[in-house]
Amino acid sequence: MLSKEDNDLLTQVSNGAPMGQMIKQYWWIPAALSEKLEADGAPQRVRLFGDNYVAFRATNGSVGFFDEACPHRGASMALARNEDNSLRCIYHGWRFSVEGVTVEVPTQPQNEAEYCKHVPLKHFPVKEEAGIVWVWLGLGDTPPPFPELPFVGLPAGHTTAFRQKVNANWLQGVETTMDSAHLGVLHQTYTRTMGAIGLTAVNQAPVYHLVPQTYGFRYAAVRDLPDGRKYVRTNSFVAPWYGVIAAGEPSVPRGALFFSVPVDDENIWYWNITYNTDSPVLRSPAIMPSDGDSFPPLPPGDENNNWGQDRQLMKLGHFTGFPQALGTEDFAVIMSQGPIVDRSKEYLGAGDGALVQVRRTLMAAVREFVDGKVPALTKHADIDYSSAAPVSVMVERDAEWRSVL
Repeated sequence: MLSKEDNDLLTQVSNGAPMGQMIKQYWWIPAALSEKLEADGAPQRVRLFGDNYVAFRATNGSVGFFDEACPHRGASMALARNEDNSLRCIYHGWRFSVEGVTVEVPTQPQNEAEYCKHVPLKHFPVKEEAGIVWVWLGLGDTPPPFPELPFVGLPAGHTTAFRQKVNANWLQGVETTMDSAHLGVLHQTYTRTMGAIGLTAVNQAPVYHLVPQTYGFRYAAVRDLPDGRKYVRTNSFVAPWYGVIAAGEPSVPRGALFFSVPVDDENIWYWNITYNTDSPVLRSPAIMPSDGDSFPPLPPGDENNNWGQDRQLMKLGHFTGFPQALGTEDFAVIMSQGPIVDRSKEYLGAGDGALVQVRRTLMAAVREFVDGKVPALTKHADIDYSSAAPVSVMVERDAEWRSVL
């Protein structure tokens, strides 16, 4: 369990909280799906870490990212006209280029060009990768390097991305992602038909082996099987929020990243990137939804009706009563915990080894930050992100599997 003070330090990210300030300063943050931003189309409202922004694609295809409030009178730039590689506020016609420069103030009767030079506009560096628009929200002029995670630089079609907005704190999403023990319990209705990954339901008590890494840590969840073999899933936690998860089948050159990005202290965007290193990702409704901004489905209810759980379906054999998708089960349980879990009341066991290590890793980093140091986890040039690639293997009981760590 954690003290209330430590729980607050880990979970709070808005209003200048240290965790939020650290993440914004040292990491690129996913902000929007690239496909949702149309050249000269409507700007998209974006809320991250309790602050409001707009993202838009300019006439020339580049992406701009501004504070939502116009610097003149605070009108929403989501209402702005997107034209001529700029946004024009509809209130008074002030126009700001995609590069973040004030280029027109039609209400200024004299010396307009000179006046424009003195109008501040808060804009932020952006980068597109894996079908996502990423933004750097830190202070200063030099963004951090983009981490060379397994999906970076892959050809078009080798990645797919989607997300869902969930009423839960960001740490709840991260912990669920890294909790291998729940896979064979919560998701057993789905995993039983998913090849090797179905073995997580055969043995629901994996033994964790953790190895610290410069990016966070790597762990193997080892399950003894009735036939004498071991099923080993080796995943990675990459700070500040990435769960790099192995494919279900051994030797498949595919993986997934799950990451929970704070909208504010009590809401997240729960992201998924599925990638295949050797060939395009095969089309499937489970990883290529019709609306990438709303998948997997949320539970169909709320706390007043147990989040829409289907108890009749449970009587017929469905374990959870949430048949919508595997991810819907995750959302139901983390929403049921409340917007921010009180971790001072937990009772943890051996099956919680990975989530405990998540907390220790993040706590060490944010305490370094509070002490005025550059956290070791943020020294991207010294980190080999390629070593975070996940592995799933099947070995004989006495076979050496530790090399996959």
